[in-house]
Amino acid sequence: MHIGSEFYTQNELTKISFKSIGEKVLIKKNVSMYFVENISIGNNVRIDDNTIIVASKKDVIIHDNVNMASNCYIAGSEGFEIFEFSTLAPGVMIFTGSDDYLGKKLTGATVPKEYTGGKHGKITIGKHCILGAGTVVLPDIVICDGVSVGTLSLVSSNLYSWRVYAGIPVKMITNRSKELLELEKQYRGNCNV
Repeated sequence: MHIGSEFYTQNELTKISFKSIGEKVLIKKNVSMYFVENISIGNNVRIDDNTIIVASKKDVIIHDNVNMASNCYIAGSEGFEIFEFSTLAPGVMIFTGSDDYLGKKLTGATVPKEYTGGKHGKITIGKHCILGAGTVVLPDIVICDGVSVGTLSLVSSNLYSWRVYAGIPVKMITNRSKELLELEKQYRGNCNV
C-alpha cells in the first residue's frame, strides 16, 4: 500500500520565501520548486505529487483556482503565467526555453549561455483552460481564455479563445462551450473567493 505525500500546511507555506502566497493553497511535500522568490501563488491553488516548477530568471505566476496535477514540469525561466480556473492534467510539460536542435549551438545546462541557443519566451495560459495529460507546450506561446487541449498534444503556436485543440502539432477540432462561465458565477456567489 502506498500512502501519498502530505500537503504543506498553510503555516509552513507562509514560511517559504515565495514572492507571494494566497490562502487555501494545497502543495504536496514532494513538489520541487526552484527560485521560489520568483513564484507567486494565488488562492485555492492545488499542486500535486512530483510536479517541478523552475523560475530561475523571470516570474512564475499561478492565479486563483488553478490545479496542477501530478508530474507536471514547468520550466518557467523565461516567464510563465496561468490564469484563474485553469487545469494542467498529469504530465503536462511547459518549456519557456529550448536548446538549438539544428547543430548551430551547443546544448545542455553544463555549457555557458553564450555558447547555447534555441527558442525562448514567456508562456501564458488564460482563464478556464485545460491541458490534457502529457501535453507539451513550447516556448513563447499564448493560450487564450477557454482553450481545451487534448491528451498527448504538442502546442507549438498560439491558441485562440474558446476552442478545442488536439494533435501533434495541435489543430483546432471544434469550438468550446462557454456554459462553464455560468458555473463560475454560481461558484463565486457561493464561495468566499
